[in-house]
Amino acid sequence: MAGRAALIGLVNTWAYRWVWLLACGVVAGSAGVAVAMHDVDHRFVVHGYVRDQQGKPIADARVIIRATRLDEGTTAFTDRQGYYTATIHLHDGDAGEPLEVSTGDETRKVTAEFNVTDKKTERGTEVNFGPAPASGSTEQGGGTERDTWVWAGLVVTILIGASAVIYAKTRRTPRETGRSKPKKHGA
Repeated sequence: MAGRAALIGLVNTWAYRWVWLLACGVVAGSAGVAVAMHDVDHRFVVHGYVRDQQGKPIADARVIIRATRLDEGTTAFTDRQGYYTATIHLHDGDAGEPLEVSTGDETRKVTAEFNVTDKKTERGTEVNFGPAPASGSTEQGGGTERDTWVWAGLVVTILIGASAVIYAKTRRTPRETGRSKPKKHGA
């Protein structure tokens, strides 16, 4: 019985540590994206719409953006309106960098053009696939891919933290419950 209690104590201790390590990893992973491209002169945003041949939006389409000379890239997915946005890490020295934006079997080649002296205006370009939407339709884009990961990281961290607090508050030792250790028979 004593061995079982020691094993449960060990599992609880290690489980508690793993919960906190996981929470720290989620926070660090979420923050890394925001820190790496926090300034306008460290990022280039590519956004647009993906539509079928009738001009209807394609949801959950995979869009790949690749800086060909730097061999760097990112992937985004469209929302229900067919809108996507992706951020690629480019510096001032990367002005004029050729980019390939592709979805399905279509590829568009564009150039990352921006004013290297302008440190306030968002740098980016719009790349659309498929024909323009039918007249009278309204389009609204969703949040960025980075926003989605930051929010997901925040929610997971809060859930893990709340679980750890609830576990710590509900865990009771024999002394707190008023139980004493079992007595040995025959002593």
